[in-house]
Amino acid sequence: MSAAADFIDYVPKDVAENLAWRIRMREAAARDRHVRRALYDAAMSDVLFFFNAFLWVHEPRAAVKTKPFVTWPHQDPVIVAMDEAITEALRTEEPLSLTVKKSRAQGATFAYLGVDIRRAIREPGFSVGLVTRNEDMVDSTRNPDTVMYKLAWMLDRLPFWMLPGGYDRHKGEHTITLPNGSLFAGYSATGDVARGGRKTKFDFDEPGSEEFIAAGKDYKVLSSVSSVSNCTFLVSTFGSDTGVFYEAATDPDNPRLYTLDWKDNPTQTRNAYIMREGVLVAVDPGDQAAVTRYGKARAAQLKRLERRGHVMEGKFRSPWYDAYCLLPGATPRFVARELDMNPRGAVGKVFDVDVLDRMKEKSCRPPDWQGKPVFDSETLELKGLIKQENGPLKLWFLPGLDNAVPYGNYGLGCDISAGGVSETASNSVASGVNLYSGEQVLEYTARGMQPTKFARVSVGLARWLRKARLNWETTGPTGSTFGIEVLEVLYYANVYMRDAPEIGSLAKTRKAGWANYRDEDKAKLFEDLCIAMEEGEYVPRSEDMVIECGEWEWANGKIVHKSSRTAGIDEKAHGDRCVGAGVANLLLSERRLTGIDKKGAEAQDEAPYGCLAWRIGREKLRKGKLDDTDDDGGGFGIRELLGMGELGMGEL
Repeated sequence: MSAAADFIDYVPKDVAENLAWRIRMREAAARDRHVRRALYDAAMSDVLFFFNAFLWVHEPRAAVKTKPFVTWPHQDPVIVAMDEAITEALRTEEPLSLTVKKSRAQGATFAYLGVDIRRAIREPGFSVGLVTRNEDMVDSTRNPDTVMYKLAWMLDRLPFWMLPGGYDRHKGEHTITLPNGSLFAGYSATGDVARGGRKTKFDFDEPGSEEFIAAGKDYKVLSSVSSVSNCTFLVSTFGSDTGVFYEAATDPDNPRLYTLDWKDNPTQTRNAYIMREGVLVAVDPGDQAAVTRYGKARAAQLKRLERRGHVMEGKFRSPWYDAYCLLPGATPRFVARELDMNPRGAVGKVFDVDVLDRMKEKSCRPPDWQGKPVFDSETLELKGLIKQENGPLKLWFLPGLDNAVPYGNYGLGCDISAGGVSETASNSVASGVNLYSGEQVLEYTARGMQPTKFARVSVGLARWLRKARLNWETTGPTGSTFGIEVLEVLYYANVYMRDAPEIGSLAKTRKAGWANYRDEDKAKLFEDLCIAMEEGEYVPRSEDMVIECGEWEWANGKIVHKSSRTAGIDEKAHGDRCVGAGVANLLLSERRLTGIDKKGAEAQDEAPYGCLAWRIGREKLRKGKLDDTDDDGGGFGIRELLGMGELGMGEL
């Protein structure tokens, strides 16, 4: 603790007592300028006194939303270290960086803003750059999540005599200025942050997030400010196991590395326990009776946590932590990063076992038809369907006359194997989905099929499914070969396009297919699929696919397919039913988010991939400017009469 912390002991840390103390001090200060001067001097001498006597926090998740900033014990040393780092940078005029790795909900943003506010009041001309991951998080007069909103909110609650003259806020410039010349400026994370300017310090909010590190943006941003300021704070949870923040937060030789862990937070560790052989043992023996009651009352929830893939045995937990883990979307990987500061998120199973069990019971069923499709070798037109007991094609609909597919809008997701005929050869899988109902309608599984041939089969299936939107895993030689066949040989245009950041630029380009560069890419694909199944947005029919979902696990920071690992084929290109379903689910997400299924797009899909007409049609589609009429251009057509709504990319 800093030697300057001379006055904090005069401030009560109990919230009720703190409020009563603040009222007394403010009333006395309003009457007596000597009291005001004494309080001001104490705040400017002792950073913890300033926090506990004058600052407030906003907590929308609590019943009482506005609270006095009564610091938690684990916050105190971090706040003091932040203040001392500024002093050292000013004294030596040499660059230094301070890193705070944190669990979610530890008040870190309010902490560094409070340190900055005190310095700006005390030292004329003190200037701060506040950098967030995107422009939406920089400034707003209505959004309390933006950093400039939080800053202004904290300034508004200071006593008038501590900030005489108030402050000026220039929203268009994302700046706040004080009468003494101190300045706060907000920036989004771009490669030229404050280039050419000068700042006393820079605060980087969540530099470990995936958005911040995309395409090496974090390196470019830190490089930009290296000559602008001598003091840099990196404050973040883990969003990935790469990037500047990850390197700083895992460097054992980092002299200014601090931690804000939920396990040190007294409000989040009440009745903390460790499960030993199925029995809950209180961390504090005095809490054992309460922990035992909790275990009996919440036995079903604790069992559910285990089935969702969360580690229970031998792990430090609490009722607050358990409740967080039970939130929708709180996957083991998400919790590992957000709360446990585990950058690799290497815990448990990837899919929630409870969700998979419900899918097997309520959604999965035998196919309505199974067999083998026959395509024309040149046009890829479906020539016939041969019924076979163990055929590669499963349909959860009955083909109509001339093998017609029911009216609708469809998507097809593909995962491609490397081919081969050995016993360990993996499957290539195409998974079809109805883009309106979210129901799985098709599964094509072929072991040992070469990528080029599988591409032709997939395009044949897509054309048969009323020109379904096609998506595939594009990474590696198998995905590349598949994509070349689809786009440059067969000229199939109705394909999924992802945003891909350009290296060294803020621009993004559009590329076909789903990219699987890192384990976290596959983890997100699977987690999105699991959430979609849980929320009823994706309805699986294939029990084989659901069973395979349960075989994916985390091991040593990597996602592995348990059956493949057992067979010793981890390093081979592995086609998989749930990868096919996952990339098909991306098409559902695309439809929900972008309205991709606008009528009138059929004509655009007739144009060869990449040509001018194709690009014009794609741009119109992206902007939602296509006509919303039937084929004849006049009001309601056959689609509406058949109750289909917007047919989308398909063609009658």
